[in-house]
Amino acid sequence: MEVVHVSNPNLVPQGVGDDSSRGSTTLFRIHPQYTLQMAGEASRTELSLGAQIERSSDTALSANRNLPSVGVLWEGRGPTSVIQLRASLAEASTRETEFADFGRVALDSTQRTGSVGATWSRELTPNTGLELAAFHTRVKYDTSTARDYQETGGSAVYRWQVSENSRYALTASTARQQQEGSVGGGVSNNRVSRTGLVLGYESELSERVTLAINVGGVRAGSLEKRTRSVGGIRLTGEGERLTYTLEWGVDVTADGTARGYTRADNIGVSLGYTLTAATSLTLGASRARALSGERSQGSLLYAQIRSELSPFWAATAGLEHRRARTGSVPFARGHSVTLGLVYTHPDF
Repeated sequence: MEVVHVSNPNLVPQGVGDDSSRGSTTLFRIHPQYTLQMAGEASRTELSLGAQIERSSDTALSANRNLPSVGVLWEGRGPTSVIQLRASLAEASTRETEFADFGRVALDSTQRTGSVGATWSRELTPNTGLELAAFHTRVKYDTSTARDYQETGGSAVYRWQVSENSRYALTASTARQQQEGSVGGGVSNNRVSRTGLVLGYESELSERVTLAINVGGVRAGSLEKRTRSVGGIRLTGEGERLTYTLEWGVDVTADGTARGYTRADNIGVSLGYTLTAATSLTLGASRARALSGERSQGSLLYAQIRSELSPFWAATAGLEHRRARTGSVPFARGHSVTLGLVYTHPDF
């Protein structure tokens, strides 16, 4: 349960629109979630049900929301192989997802994502393995500024271990997206493809520090197909009181624009510090930037304190500052203050 006071929730730049478009609103949120897990000797089933219910003190700035989610996972294990079947359906705020993925300032709208998939992995030798995966995803928006689409794809991963602490993975992937409707006079039922090849490396530098690096190329587009470099690096560490994550990556992912796929880079850092046995502090910063289509970038600074009140109850408090712009428009700024109460019961 949260109470969030947000200034300039739509990230309207100074000098654009009237003062009311950059006003403040208070959001009241409740986020119930229930997870059921059933495990046997050779199989495991997990069912998750959840929702985010949000009410706004000013619906002209931020709409009331009811965002349900449901997911199911079945996993079967053999002596040297594992198969997973999964399905999910979830709704989310487009304003939040577009900002996190591409740094975009999106309209206050909702997207619904349904997905089914399967993954099969097999241990070929003690040091090598193969993984095959397939998926189908459908995304629908409740705004005409974004294009509904379906995406079907698959991947093959070959993994091999070169030492006790180091391993490689070579991933080949392909996907085809079919767009529905049109945006701004765009072509209806446009088909866009994506193929990629990525080499990954992971190493445990020490008992508590892990480094992961990947590099490769992706070819995506419909009329103008171009091969773009992708890759990333991630460093994670865990000490007695301090944990940290540093990461940077560039990838080409599906979205609701007429292009179908957008190349974007993301950089982030997070630090966690245990103040006392019951209280922890988390600090973080991130930036997302679209590198194709309409250029956009958004950055986020945040701080959160969490205190365990009892085995089941915890209190949280947080600050967040956002900064974003599209094209040559001046940067827009907004911030929020959050107070929350969390109830968690691991078993009934």
